[in-house]
Amino acid sequence: MGVLKENKPTADILMTSMRAMGYSFESAVADIIDNSISAHANEIVIRFPENPSERFVAICDNGDGMTQHELFDAMKYGSEGKRGGRSEDDLGRFGLGLKAASLSQCRKLTVVSKKNGVYSAYIWDLDIIIEKKDWFVVECSDDQIRDIHCSDFLDEYPSGTVVIWENFDFIEKSSGDLYAVLNEKMSVTADYLSLIFHRFLNRTDKSSVNIMINNYQLKGLDPFLESHNKTNIRRKISIPIADNEGKEHMVTVQPYILPFQKDLSASDKKISGGIENYRSAQGFYIYRNERLIVWGKWFNRPRDELTKYARIKVDIPNALDDIWGIDIKKQSATIPASVRKRLNKAVDEVMDISVRKQSYRGRTDNPDDSVEYIWERISQRQGMYTYRINRSSSVFRLIEDEISDTARAHLEMILEEIENNVPYQQIYIDKSQNVIDENQDDGRIADLEEKAEAMISIMLKSGSISREEAVAKLLTVEPFCNYPDLRERLIGGGTHGGV
Repeated sequence: MGVLKENKPTADILMTSMRAMGYSFESAVADIIDNSISAHANEIVIRFPENPSERFVAICDNGDGMTQHELFDAMKYGSEGKRGGRSEDDLGRFGLGLKAASLSQCRKLTVVSKKNGVYSAYIWDLDIIIEKKDWFVVECSDDQIRDIHCSDFLDEYPSGTVVIWENFDFIEKSSGDLYAVLNEKMSVTADYLSLIFHRFLNRTDKSSVNIMINNYQLKGLDPFLESHNKTNIRRKISIPIADNEGKEHMVTVQPYILPFQKDLSASDKKISGGIENYRSAQGFYIYRNERLIVWGKWFNRPRDELTKYARIKVDIPNALDDIWGIDIKKQSATIPASVRKRLNKAVDEVMDISVRKQSYRGRTDNPDDSVEYIWERISQRQGMYTYRINRSSSVFRLIEDEISDTARAHLEMILEEIENNVPYQQIYIDKSQNVIDENQDDGRIADLEEKAEAMISIMLKSGSISREEAVAKLLTVEPFCNYPDLRERLIGGGTHGGV
């Protein structure tokens, strides 16, 4: 081994760079609340400005609090407190959340904590870091602590912590109206926290957590409608998973089949996450220590109109963070190959129930199973038919994976309205009079080729498929399957604008 030389990170560059990690405002607040719950807080108050003169946001809790030494360590990037391992109920991971989440939204982070009757406070100020170009945190005196926003919250409790955000440079540069923007974010944050922490908010024993935003008390959502008498709660299963050290932990899987929309009251629609999410947010709900990480995802399993009422609750312990790929922001997770097969077996059982439930209302009746049609002919009762856009099409799912959950919900709404407003009568009249132009000119081929290249580019991003395979797959999908001459043009190596 050569000579060991210390090579510390450059403070101002690293701290500034970490601001761009991709936290949304509401996910940053949730990361702070993770710390509060890990510190056994049962009262959490989030203070947003109540008038334009207030230019801060504070997250206050009555948790365990920290001594001056513990707080100083907690303010460190990669705090020493994580070195000795975490408790089973810890919602943190890397020792970065407090700093990274906070400074992604503001330039000044102040933390006041109370433990054993003693108050302590430290400040990270990005302007000071940029000026000094080193890791200088501001230590506050007792008099300075008294002047910190919301520090008096701690007077009411034996212990606790207050996190204050100030100097919202990103918001002020983009809008100029901090008060108005923070008011908008307050509403979004309330909805987000009501979902992310719904299992803590909905507890009925002493372990329940009360979260307030100003004077409004949050109520937990219920994405599974567990109390609805028409919710089909399936058998819970446990799957043993080994961590990186070979120690076995249990992952529990609880499937639900939700009621039809017609069976929902206005209250049901609201507590399940809203009617837009009821249309689109089926799939896995991954919880880490009962804190929601990812929801409404099928992890490459096909989304299907016939299975839109199935939701699967998956509980994982924090000991499996590495195995499940939980990121720093706690906003993403992946199903490991070691558990996917067993998990899919459980899900398949649920999907069978859900498909049968939907098929009772309508059954797909396509003439050729080898072709993925754009439109599906659905057989209803008494020999009646309707037509629906095929959500199971691989091309449809390809595009679906490229857009956000919100955009996907809006897309679903638009598609339903298209389906419900097909001008059948006028199409019949025009067809019978032979006035529908069904001739396709060369421009159609060129247009389809351009669209095909765009689809192929998306497929090739995964790196798991060759261009030839992508073209072959595309040519089984309508409308591309109707133009076999496209194959030679597309196989030509992307000379027409592709990859």
